[in-house]
Amino acid sequence: MPILARLFSRAEPDAVAKEESATVARQGIWVFLSSVASSGLGFVFWILAARFFFSPEDVGVAGSLVSLASLATVLVTLGLDISFVRFAPRVRRPLRLLGELMLITGGLGVLVGGILPFAVLSVGRIETGALFTFVGISIFLTVAQAWNDLTNGAIMAAQKSHILTLANTLYGILKIVALFVAVHGGAVGLTAAYALPALVLLLINLTAVRRLWPRVIEGAALHSFRELAPLSMGNWISGLAYSLPVRLGPALMLLFLPAASVGYFFIALQLAEVLNYMSEAFSKSLFAHGSVKDHLTRSVTAQMRGLLAIILIPAVAIGVVAAPFALSIVGPDYESHFLALQLFLLATIPKGYYQILKAQFNVEQRPMALVASGSVLGISTLVFLLIGLVLQVNLNLLPVSWILGGLLGLSVGQSMAGRKRLLRGHPSNGR
Repeated sequence: MPILARLFSRAEPDAVAKEESATVARQGIWVFLSSVASSGLGFVFWILAARFFFSPEDVGVAGSLVSLASLATVLVTLGLDISFVRFAPRVRRPLRLLGELMLITGGLGVLVGGILPFAVLSVGRIETGALFTFVGISIFLTVAQAWNDLTNGAIMAAQKSHILTLANTLYGILKIVALFVAVHGGAVGLTAAYALPALVLLLINLTAVRRLWPRVIEGAALHSFRELAPLSMGNWISGLAYSLPVRLGPALMLLFLPAASVGYFFIALQLAEVLNYMSEAFSKSLFAHGSVKDHLTRSVTAQMRGLLAIILIPAVAIGVVAAPFALSIVGPDYESHFLALQLFLLATIPKGYYQILKAQFNVEQRPMALVASGSVLGISTLVFLLIGLVLQVNLNLLPVSWILGGLLGLSVGQSMAGRKRLLRGHPSNGR
């Protein structure tokens, strides 16, 4: 009960807080629309692939590879995308800093983006020729996603999130077009159709960043990687642990279950992720706003929690009721797994409130709080999933792992947030 009380507690907003909240909400809506365009059109991509063009085995292999590339992206970004948002408004040469971060993440992307799929898919007995093709696609997708994360952060830091919506809408449309081109390409063609349009998104982002950010911010300090390092490492460790269940889960399931079963699980997970993107959108907007202001008031964060409740909880309720219909659109083989989708949707509630805490910890530059809460959430979820796989729990009940892990991570995050206020001794100081 105390955790619920803190989630829905509100501070009385003044005029400034209302204006700040409106700005955060407006930018958050644009980020959310961007995420919906990307993930929604991405889900259409997987629906078309699964229902009309590709077998469940192809979807399982391609989906696992995409998940691995996303995990590799988290590994190679090192949390630098988050640190850029936090420090960009106060460094003298933001574009030079962005270029240096792209060099670091690009080099790591080539290594990690190749090693992960080679290690996992070789165990899965993928034919040698196809294996090396998969590795090449994974390297490209990892580097492109890492650079898109960095440039997305630069656009959000400039508070021009509407550009992200336009760019990601085009990106989603191009993926669907590529799907029709790759219709006879099997798992390789499906993976390539997902990956290659990322190049267009990257070109749009780079063009926008060069227009939004000046080469030199007069009066700002020279940047130092030593300043970025603590927050970057905190976000990297936290983000890595947090992403393990989503990014590594489908690939690990290939070691225990047939590819077709993984395909059913993957589609349900992707559909539920749409609601997670909504929570992340408001969190990112709150973080970008707090980075510009160099602080977050309790009133603004309380209003964001309330707004999230108003939007997220009804969306989850509608999704739970509509789950059988949603999966029936994908195909009759997928419809019987609607319980998995319903459980994934319920898991978005604790994860959504965790995202608000993540924004707060980043603005306050508290890397250890990020590490503690994110690690508990991600690792416990993965542990529960592995236990379920070893015990051969019904496929449709495996998403309970996401609910339990989300509740544990949120509990730790709330404890860390409350501890910070007690240490300061000023629970009502607005920070």
